[in-house]
Amino acid sequence: MVQAQSSTELLSYPNREFMLIGGKDGVGKSSSAVSIAWWVQQLKPDATVNVIDSENKFKSALRSFGSDRPTNIQYYKVGNMNEVTGVVAGVMEGHAPGDWLIIESMGPIWDMAQDLAYQSIAGVTKAEYLEKKQKGKGPIPSPDDFWKIAKGAYDGAFLDPIRQSEDLNVLLTSVAKPVKADGGFMKENKDRKQFRIEVGMDANLSGSPTMPSVVETLCLLELNQGAVTCRVLRDNLSVRDVGRCEFDIPGRRDFGLTFWSECRGGEIKL
Repeated sequence: MVQAQSSTELLSYPNREFMLIGGKDGVGKSSSAVSIAWWVQQLKPDATVNVIDSENKFKSALRSFGSDRPTNIQYYKVGNMNEVTGVVAGVMEGHAPGDWLIIESMGPIWDMAQDLAYQSIAGVTKAEYLEKKQKGKGPIPSPDDFWKIAKGAYDGAFLDPIRQSEDLNVLLTSVAKPVKADGGFMKENKDRKQFRIEVGMDANLSGSPTMPSVVETLCLLELNQGAVTCRVLRDNLSVRDVGRCEFDIPGRRDFGLTFWSECRGGEIKL
């Protein structure tokens, strides 16, 4: 039987972080993720930061921190969806309250989920299928079965367990791709439309269309004339009267410290 909790009991537990950092290639998403790991190590030295890397960029960002690089990281390089879901299952089973999971990056993992579906339905990868389709050859996957497999792997075995956890802090990164010149898509997905209406823009983040809607905090990094700024487009855990804010990120090491100073009152309660 599900036990009821009072307001006092409900608020006695710390809120976990569930963040998404988006931005174009090269704007500093990987460095921001390392910066979060460094900041966590200062305030909660016993916490483990698990990293699932689908792009092979995290190691370079970690190395760039030199002697300041955090030592609290458990790193997993993944190459297919089965590896992704296997690592997630292991982290979910073995993590301690207050640990972190960083996922770099969501776009390739969404591609891996589709690869799994293409291989299951057509016996080829997504790239192979599209190449054959352009030549007028190759099998055509059943759309219903295809999306059932892709979304089952991505949502059911990957994103949903992470979303349902109450004591594992999560940071996702996603590439903001250029928006089409005509302003959008031939048929706009309802989740993308809802996101565009909420934040007043279309960041065109890579990954599944539902991804931006599940996070508590959404940050967009932007580079202008060599200076990086962070626009907080959504922050359900903000200590400010107005959750949306904007702040500068002077250097690659500064995101974690600046975010917690601006948005969490300088404290981390995990």
